[in-house]
Amino acid sequence: MIKRLLLVLMASALSTSAQTTSFGVKATPVGQKGVTKVIEEEVDNSVVISTFREAPSPATKLSRTFQLSKLNKVGFTETTKELQRLFAAYTVQRIVDGSPAGSSKATGHVTTVNYALLQDLGDNRFLAKAAWPAADSNEILAAGVDTMAILLLDKPAKVGDTGKLTSMHVGTVSLLFTANYPPLVGKRLTLRREAFLECATLEDSPAALQKFIESVNAGAELSVLTYEQAACKKCAGFGFTREPQKGQLDKRIDCVDCAKTGKLSVASETKFVP
Repeated sequence: MIKRLLLVLMASALSTSAQTTSFGVKATPVGQKGVTKVIEEEVDNSVVISTFREAPSPATKLSRTFQLSKLNKVGFTETTKELQRLFAAYTVQRIVDGSPAGSSKATGHVTTVNYALLQDLGDNRFLAKAAWPAADSNEILAAGVDTMAILLLDKPAKVGDTGKLTSMHVGTVSLLFTANYPPLVGKRLTLRREAFLECATLEDSPAALQKFIESVNAGAELSVLTYEQAACKKCAGFGFTREPQKGQLDKRIDCVDCAKTGKLSVASETKFVP
């Protein structure tokens, strides 16, 4: 009886080699005559970039007209120096493209970005560590310091490249991708990041200024957005307000709105006419 029981146990052991190892993987039964197959998980390397929030435009608070026929005439503010200042601002608000006019109005704030490329997202798009200055006191574009951003470059580049470019802020985008940089290699992520488009602005030169003047005189509707210093309404430009004190001199209270300067930065649109 004992011999029969031993033979049954031995036959059962030889019929299959299926065992669970310490890693939780079961071996292939002998009867299948196969080698253990390991099914590898497919890594999704697709990249999806979609607009999340478009670049905000500053709300114009002041509007004025620059009339070229009044240039340098007594009693008028239209001077050559003022024209040159406004044109310099105009050049960085217009980007060169393939349109018949040779330029188009930028949809976002044009700024300078310092970058280090972290990952190639295809089609000259890159995930980068970048830095850029704030625009309009952070209301339009907050400053970036060692910040992750998406760059669309004009020329081919490779991961690890560093540089500096003139770019147009196009807003915030939603990025879905598989990370390929430490310590997140292989992780599928969805991020919202500021996005920048590499661009070339118009040339600020006497020749370009002359062409600009000719365009205005020919009827082109051109304008420029600048930030001008205006007197603070709350403190009437004094930088402080007064609070009456009974039997004493008025108490001075520093104006918070203008940070005691008496001036505020106000968005102003200047339109050019013949």
